[in-house]
Amino acid sequence: MSAALPGKDALLAACRGFPQAVDHPVLSAAAELAVLHQTRERTPHSGLAVIDAHRVRLMESVDTWVSISIPRPMSSARVHTQTMGQVIDRIAQLTSYTYTVIAGGSDEVFADAAANVDELAHGYEDLAEELIAGVRRLPVTSTEP
Repeated sequence: MSAALPGKDALLAACRGFPQAVDHPVLSAAAELAVLHQTRERTPHSGLAVIDAHRVRLMESVDTWVSISIPRPMSSARVHTQTMGQVIDRIAQLTSYTYTVIAGGSDEVFADAAANVDELAHGYEDLAEELIAGVRRLPVTSTEP
């Protein structure tokens, strides 16, 4: 894995609230996104706009950091469907959901949720490797929750 982008294990640990071995802006944003998703679960609909606006700022900060930290992609590089900020927000959301399921769900529901997090984390790592190799590029769009 590149020194620029954290590996999936570090990303998942940040989303799960574990202390981070290194100070990294992507890991900090991932940890904060996970907390926002946990808060979102307990927030009335009328309060979601503030949380979602904060999520957008975090996703955009990840996208900005990634755009200046990874090599320029080859001109033939395929475009990914989401920005890196959106991918990390989804991982944070699924991680938060998985912890919610632990509290009250069945073993089967937890296993499904954990498998979804793991699959998305592998997808993140594959995307990060493709970005570093220059064979994938990210879309240039505004981030939406």
